[in-house]
Amino acid sequence: MRVTKITKIGREDKFAIFIDDVLKLFLSGQSILKYELSIGQEITEKEINNLNKLAAEDQIFLKALRYLSARIRSEGEIRQFLKRKGATLDQQKSIITRLKKIDLINDERFSEAFIHDHLLATPSSKRKIAYELKKKQIAKEIIDSSLNNEQISDEDSLKELIAIKRKQLKYQDDLKLMQYLVRNGFNYGDVKKALEYQNWD
Repeated sequence: MRVTKITKIGREDKFAIFIDDVLKLFLSGQSILKYELSIGQEITEKEINNLNKLAAEDQIFLKALRYLSARIRSEGEIRQFLKRKGATLDQQKSIITRLKKIDLINDERFSEAFIHDHLLATPSSKRKIAYELKKKQIAKEIIDSSLNNEQISDEDSLKELIAIKRKQLKYQDDLKLMQYLVRNGFNYGDVKKALEYQNWD
């Protein structure tokens, strides 16, 4: 048997592989390069079976690429996505390795981007940000490092959030505002002090 044609499909990293002029499987360009497939190459039935296994992985890999195209994702999010798509443990490990190799998974970069975007949307406490990152399965040492790198000040975030929430009628009440702020990870003592300072000011 011989590879007789390799044709790119659409805009994605997807190629149709023809064996003896019959369409046999679809592979990513990455997989074609890895196995050094070329037109005219002799290929055995065993090799075709191995490539079919790789083709199944490639289908999920392409779905992961589409998933990543929407926004940056954590490794934990990718793992959950691959599980939902029915990837085996071996496929999950292989796909994540491939994504890391092309720098599409980087939890340090994800963590810093998440903190930046989170603070732009709403002033938040370090505790709340850390909790949200933990839910994304980011390692504690990465969370701590990212929070330190961003030089987040709970005091500044607290003042900003109080100013924002005071504009809402329900949070004219100190008790309700205090409860809200504590629920969002700010220290009770810091909240009480900030509200007292604002009322005095």
